[in-house]
Amino acid sequence: MAFMNKLGGLARNIGDKASDAIETTKLNNKIGAEKNAITKCMGQIGEYYYAKHQAGELDDPGVEELFAAIDGHYKTIEDTNAEIARIKAENTVQAPAAPAAPAPAGGGIVCPSCEKTNAQGTRFCCECGSKLEVPPPPANRACPDCGVEVPAASRFCGECGYRFE
Repeated sequence: MAFMNKLGGLARNIGDKASDAIETTKLNNKIGAEKNAITKCMGQIGEYYYAKHQAGELDDPGVEELFAAIDGHYKTIEDTNAEIARIKAENTVQAPAAPAAPAPAGGGIVCPSCEKTNAQGTRFCCECGSKLEVPPPPANRACPDCGVEVPAASRFCGECGYRFE
């Protein structure tokens, strides 16, 4: 029975600690939200007085140095945005044309609709989806090794033994 009492006490202790941790987390979140609200208000105060400075309505030597620093930061942002615009304009104007896709090995099939060259054996255009007319296979072909004409269905040249892939 003593063991069960200890086990029950341990469970209550763990439960209490978990509740305390949850409550502490909630309170820390509340503190964080209040600090964010203060930071937002401080920012609004700063914006208010900076606007007065820009309008010439504020002459406070204690903050003139800060206003000058802010002006410098705005100038840096303006210059950086100009540099970004220059780079974008340069890339837009001088963009190289996309290289043409290499023709598929074996010549390929040209689409009658969009004139895209498709791989041999393709039944529909990979660009526009049109049905492709497959040309009949050649009756004979020349061996690239020795030049002898061999039947198109041959896997090897009968003259030199060249293997067709």
